[in-house]
Amino acid sequence: MTKKIKLENELRLMVALDLTEMDAILLGYVSFLCKVWNIEHLYFTHNIKQYKLYDLYDEFLEEGITVEDIVDRGLQKTIDKNYTAAVPHTVLITSDDYTESILSHMADEYRIDVMVTGNKDELQGTGALSQKLVRMLDAHVLLVPEEAKHSMDNVLVPTDFSSASSKCFGVADSLVERSGGKIEALHVYNIPSFFFPYINTEKAIGKTILHLKEKVKQFRKKYKLPEQLQFRYTDRENLSVVEAIVLHAKKGKFDIIVSSAIGGNNITSLFVGSVTNDLLISNIKVPLLVIR
Repeated sequence: MTKKIKLENELRLMVALDLTEMDAILLGYVSFLCKVWNIEHLYFTHNIKQYKLYDLYDEFLEEGITVEDIVDRGLQKTIDKNYTAAVPHTVLITSDDYTESILSHMADEYRIDVMVTGNKDELQGTGALSQKLVRMLDAHVLLVPEEAKHSMDNVLVPTDFSSASSKCFGVADSLVERSGGKIEALHVYNIPSFFFPYINTEKAIGKTILHLKEKVKQFRKKYKLPEQLQFRYTDRENLSVVEAIVLHAKKGKFDIIVSSAIGGNNITSLFVGSVTNDLLISNIKVPLLVIR
């Protein structure tokens, strides 16, 4: 069942910190979220890999200081400096070799609605933790890049006209409820280039747009989407679907992208939809909210 982010709800957010410069960015962004979402409680978490813990224990035991103590002090210092909201928070420090597993366990234990993690440039191309979290968590996952703006005025929702993508619009609507911002739906299409020697290109594109307009009409009616919701179509041409989405988000100066964890085939929640999966590992410069 998809969780519903509604501003009148009291949300619980868990923020994964890693004692890097990314923490300041995450804490600043979460402070902003406290202004636009109705957040009940924040949980700032850091997981210490057990093998690192064992390597360091002997060095600090003589002074009566544990690695957990050092991590706690470091986190508290960063939080005091960069977290500016008044929403109450709790610091949770764990030690486990599998960060995604312990985060999943804590998300269940503390009934987390949204897991917030960093999306650092130097880690692009891996995205392993983000992919695992999206598969494992019964919560939404919000990836925050280094360039994230503190704004929620323009929300982009890529859609393939599936029931899974339709659920993103209710979430997107709640995101702009306070700001009065806008939501734009984007469908990426492609006409295979091998058709072009045999058909009129302009005529083919024209027929494709007419077909898409009819699909939008049916999509609106089926999922009761408002008429003022704007749909855009873009031909990906030589780009991948994700590259076309990222390019459109950049040109439109969108503040956040909302995508469904489950793909259009909706086979099982154990598999992340291919487009969302590729978004998770793309060099995306805007926050990405992946909903369950």
